[in-house]
Amino acid sequence: MKIGARYIKAIKAVLLVSMLVLLWQYVKAIDPHQVQAVLMKVGTGFGWVILSTFVAYALGTLGWWFCLGDAKKGIPKSDLFMIRHVCETVSLFNPASIAGGDMLKIVLLRPYAVSQPAVLTSVVVSRLLMIVSQILLLVFTILWFALSGKLQISAWLPGKSIFLVVVICLSLFLIIYKISGLNFDAAKNPKLARIQKKLGSLRSEVNRFYHTHPKELAFAMLFFTLHWIVGSMEFYIVLKLFGFDVTIIDGLLLDMGVIAVKSAGAFVPGQIGVEELGNKIMLSLIGISSIPLWLSVSALRRTRQLFWIVVGAAFYSFFIYKKRLYS
Repeated sequence: MKIGARYIKAIKAVLLVSMLVLLWQYVKAIDPHQVQAVLMKVGTGFGWVILSTFVAYALGTLGWWFCLGDAKKGIPKSDLFMIRHVCETVSLFNPASIAGGDMLKIVLLRPYAVSQPAVLTSVVVSRLLMIVSQILLLVFTILWFALSGKLQISAWLPGKSIFLVVVICLSLFLIIYKISGLNFDAAKNPKLARIQKKLGSLRSEVNRFYHTHPKELAFAMLFFTLHWIVGSMEFYIVLKLFGFDVTIIDGLLLDMGVIAVKSAGAFVPGQIGVEELGNKIMLSLIGISSIPLWLSVSALRRTRQLFWIVVGAAFYSFFIYKKRLYS
């Protein structure tokens, strides 16, 4: 047991050091002079950017809260907000990306009177709902712009590519779902048997949640959808601050597109360079090709991100760590 504990401490230390190194690289990538110039230009408008992201994070927390089912009564919403925010921040700066952040959620919820299966189910269901709601909104905005004639999909995507992407996603889902229901011989295929056992366990928990908490599932889907919509207000506010005449649906398309690019580059710690690329692609997609604007938008969004990283560090240092220490 002592050796196991020693290894666990060593792994935690390595992860902590790697996260600090990646965070330092992230901070170094931000040009302080550019940030200062952008903040001076937008002034108090930056407060609206922070407010919009705060509301989006709160809606995301409510979505996860409903995914806890009956167990949600044992966790204050304020605590869940801080835990979710810390874990989503950690997802940016660890090699395992989202998987590492979701695993941390399970660890940080241990001091609460909630069973581990309920926590695991909530993490899996909430992540699935976030992905599904994001994809639906992205498809909706692309179709909206295409039908309104504002977006020439053929210039950016090959014919029927949206249909192809949907088919691929559904096929992957069906394959994973099918594997979770199979029974592999543990002696002949030990690895496949272990994977099947874990997938089967998750499948049964998700099915149980679906049948026992349909109302909570519907509310969770609603709040996750609102989470993305309100989060996209950041783009709308930023472009308005820089004097561009955009609509809320423009902001939704920009944000969903950037998130899709970031998801493709999730293996890049801190999303250094990935988010900037996404900003450039999506801005040009709606006809904004100004390089100075792109740099200003990227700098302002990075500043917002850095602000919430500091807030996340404060949450963990002054609230979450103390609760774990004295529980």
